[in-house]
Amino acid sequence: MRCREGQVNMNKSFKQIPMSELRVKLPKLRRQVQSGNLRIVCTHYGEVAAFLLPLQDIDVLNSEEGEPSIQNSEEIPLTEFRDQLTESWERLLGGIDCIYLTFHKRRVVAFVSPRFTHYLSLPLIGDADKVLFVPSEIQV
Repeated sequence: MRCREGQVNMNKSFKQIPMSELRVKLPKLRRQVQSGNLRIVCTHYGEVAAFLLPLQDIDVLNSEEGEPSIQNSEEIPLTEFRDQLTESWERLLGGIDCIYLTFHKRRVVAFVSPRFTHYLSLPLIGDADKVLFVPSEIQV
C-alpha cells in the first residue's frame, strides 16, 4: 500500500473523532479499525492528537527505508486504555511513538503519535474553510 514519495497509502475510510468520543465508542471502533475498514484521527480541542490505526499500517510504515519507524512503543490493554486515555495521549507527547492496544494479550490496533502525520497520506479532513491538515503530498 504505497503511494508517491514512499508514503503509506491511507486513503481508505478515515473518521475524525474527539478523544472524549473515542473513550465512549472504543469497543465498536476498535473492531472497525482492526479489520482495516476504518482509520481514526483523534482530536483534542480541534488539534490532531493521535491516530488509531490497524496494525498492517504500522507494519508498512516500519518496513520502508528512508521513513521513520516506530522506535519507542508500549503495550496497554484496551480496558486500561479507555480508563487512561488522557495519560496515554500524554505518553505520545512525551516521546512514545506508538501504543499498541491489546485484547486478550494480543495486539489489535495502534495508537500512534501525531509526529507521523507527514509520513501518512491522509485525505483532507473537515470543512473546506476549516481544514485541520492537508495530505502530505502537498508541502507548504
